[in-house]
Amino acid sequence: MSRLPGGAVDAAAPGGATVRAALRAATDPIHARLHDLPGFRALAEGRLDRAAYADLLCRLLGFHRAVEAALDAAPSLAPWGIDVAARRRAWLIEADLQSLGAAPCPVASIAPLPPLGSAARALGCLYVTEGSTLGGRHLARALDGLLPPGRTGRRFLLGHGDAHAAMWRACCQALEACGADPARRAAMLTAAAATFAAFEAWFTPARGGVALPPAAG
Repeated sequence: MSRLPGGAVDAAAPGGATVRAALRAATDPIHARLHDLPGFRALAEGRLDRAAYADLLCRLLGFHRAVEAALDAAPSLAPWGIDVAARRRAWLIEADLQSLGAAPCPVASIAPLPPLGSAARALGCLYVTEGSTLGGRHLARALDGLLPPGRTGRRFLLGHGDAHAAMWRACCQALEACGADPARRAAMLTAAAATFAAFEAWFTPARGGVALPPAAG
């Protein structure tokens, strides 16, 4: 896989690799770095107290508000079988913070993400947020020593609950269908990488902001 002018990703998939495999390969390095961010490492190891967990949720809320605004402004994903509104999760973070008795978040949303501009880019962004539901379910179990059993305080990490498998399957089907076209696949990979980079920048502010390259697809 190589870089195209403007930072886009050459999405050629030798050997009939799936779009999801291409997305995973394109984002693996930054995805691996995110696991080592202090808040997430402490969460995975069960070392967060309630105040630190609330701080982490506030940070996540800022990111998800910005992503949801970008997806709302993007072309509809309904033709690809995706109901974006049903996949919003910022409200789950707000519910978790309320159940923790936390004060209103002191952090604002991150600067608006650059316009996604196409369904392919919107799906690339969605791949990041929907993919996080997979690891989130594991992280939810790491809170067993901090929170009572059930969904209280961990609604966000538990994602879509009983609908999780069906919603992830629908997301994967949309990725494969849209990404069957090479230009759309390239746009999808570029947007996924940029969304991961925006997340990393939000949790490590010294890295600065992130912008998508010029639109293609």
